[in-house]
Amino acid sequence: MTKGIVLRVSVGVVAVLIAIPVLAAAQGRDPEAQKRRNHVRIMEGVLVQAVRLGAEEVSKELARFEPTGVTVLSGMPRARGFVLDGHGIFFDVEIPDMNQSVVWSVMVVQRERQVGNALDTLRTALKGLPDSPSMQQAQLALAAVEKSVGPVPPRMANALTPGQVSATAAVMPDPNVLYTETVKEKLVEVMLDHSLQMNLGADEWLTVAARDSEGPLSPAGLSDAITITLRVKGSDLSIYQSDPTRRNEIREKVKSDARVF
Repeated sequence: MTKGIVLRVSVGVVAVLIAIPVLAAAQGRDPEAQKRRNHVRIMEGVLVQAVRLGAEEVSKELARFEPTGVTVLSGMPRARGFVLDGHGIFFDVEIPDMNQSVVWSVMVVQRERQVGNALDTLRTALKGLPDSPSMQQAQLALAAVEKSVGPVPPRMANALTPGQVSATAAVMPDPNVLYTETVKEKLVEVMLDHSLQMNLGADEWLTVAARDSEGPLSPAGLSDAITITLRVKGSDLSIYQSDPTRRNEIREKVKSDARVF
């Protein structure tokens, strides 16, 4: 036997010896536990998609106030699931921050429209007043305000669709609050509708902890990231899965907690 053949045989023997414990561990793994773990992996993807859908809804809502196009997310959502013996299943979901330049742009546009509407209202009101020193003072005050705020977008009610008219008159919601509440609702929907395959026990909990993605610190060097924890018991999920008409009832049983970490 040549030296090269001996070397190949030796390497092959070592590989087999190394593989034996791995194969034994795989064969000894509980098939049901592995199946559950697979469903946890699938749930990770579903939670990520829920965050994206929530962001899309927020983008569409903000586009009512700034129709030039809105990109909400500044990063990619992530989710990791863990099976916790004696507790249930825990998911850590990273939520990307909103694109703050977009938020600022939308808020500025909304502010300009509100100021423009207020100035139009004042002009109309002054035209209906009789000429007097008080009215002249009011006109001077209005002119001073117009000069200080600069040009604002004119009213375009006649050129907009009915939906756009209502959006122009409406007060824009706080983008950050809207984003938080929309994504939270999407995560709860996933917890109710996609938990069946994980076979949670009656006393086990399905927990989703949604937190801001890690990023640069604030100018003050501090982080005020809020983690929203959503929890629902396996027994309540079983009730919903057996009777979907009780969705609202079970939805109310989802425990929600928000803390700064």
